[in-house]
Order: sequence, then structure tokens, then C-alpha cells
Amino acid sequence: MNRLAHHQGIHKFFTMLGLALYFSKPVMKHLVHIVDAMITKGFSGTLTDLHHGSFHPNHRTTLSHFFTKSPWEEETLLRKLQQWVLHRVERSSKRENQPIFVSIDDTICQKTKPSSRATHAIQG
Repeated sequence: MNRLAHHQGIHKFFTMLGLALYFSKPVMKHLVHIVDAMITKGFSGTLTDLHHGSFHPNHRTTLSHFFTKSPWEEETLLRKLQQWVLHRVERSSKRENQPIFVSIDDTICQKTKPSSRATHAIQG
């Protein structure tokens, strides 16, 4: 894998999450490059930014195919990250002997009624 020094840290974090058990080496490589690009100054969310910002060794269309055709499950990545974050929050809460406060954001939930006629938060 063509790695920059900080790619090793990203890869090590993914390995610590156990993602190597679920994803192939090429998928892990793409994920490392994607995270690298996303944390690069000036990232605007385009495929071109992903390619240039991460110094990805493959052609830009390879990244496009990764997103559209690759057989990896993003839910696995999301679940593993959520578990890791929750564990860190719980550990911090116990260490500091402080409660955990949760704020739920429903802005991406599908709305069934205009907010002016909603009787419950999820309807609006």
C-alpha cells in the first residue's frame, strides 16, 4: 500500500476497530485514503477532492467504482465506529463520575406532515 506517514495511523485505527475482519485489503486502502482526504484542509466533498487530497495512487474512476460497485457494507463501518465512540463516552463518564447527556437530532428523518400541522416531533 502506498502510505504516507499518517496513513499508518488511520490504518492502525481501522485495524483496532476490527475492520480487517470484515473488509478486504483494497477496501481498507480506499477507506484510509478517503479519511485522509476528508480531514485535509479545503475538502469540499467531491470525488476530485478525495482523489487529490489523499494522494490516491489509482485513477479517479477507481474511487467512483468503489462507491458505486464495491461489495463492502457501510453499515458495518458505521456500527463499528458507533460502538467505539459509545465505549469512549461511557468510559469517560465513569472516570469523571458524570452523567451522559444525549441530544437527538431528527433533521434527516423523513417528515410525514408540514411542521405547522405536526403533533409529534417526527411528523414535522
